[in-house]
Amino acid sequence: MNAFKRIDEHLEGVVLGSLLIGISFIILLQIVMRLMKMSLPWPEELARYFYVWSVFLSLAFTIRTRNILRVDLLVGFLPLKAQKLIEIITQLVNGVFFSTLALYSIKVIHFVKISRQTSPALEIPMYMVYMIVPAGFALAAYRSLQQIYFIFTRLPGRSSESSMDTTEIKA
Repeated sequence: MNAFKRIDEHLEGVVLGSLLIGISFIILLQIVMRLMKMSLPWPEELARYFYVWSVFLSLAFTIRTRNILRVDLLVGFLPLKAQKLIEIITQLVNGVFFSTLALYSIKVIHFVKISRQTSPALEIPMYMVYMIVPAGFALAAYRSLQQIYFIFTRLPGRSSESSMDTTEIKA
């Protein structure tokens, strides 16, 4: 398996797992320090940033694994060609929507960068904290468009991640 394919299949999972482990260790560190009466000023802030980053990355992860919240009860009653068409349209709308959000969030980050705002405890530039917003939306847009590609190519192994098995859909 080449490196690009491994990154494509495991990027969000590895980063989300790392963020969860990071949150756990940071909070544990703060608990231990408070028990020793030496509270640190930065752990809650960093844990909060890790949590927000995990929210934006989980959006792309749920699209990739096809676990995103959706109501498809009625779609299941349609013919397979119609199901495929609705799935393509849905993913296309998602891709355009997330791309638009990514572009507008870049403008917001530009204004935050100009303001030279820093975080209270860590004193890092806030635009660096906000960089996850366009990155998360861009990755979600990519994953939405990737799902369209999977529908057309019917790649083996993708159907196990799918609530609507695209290998069953016949054109």
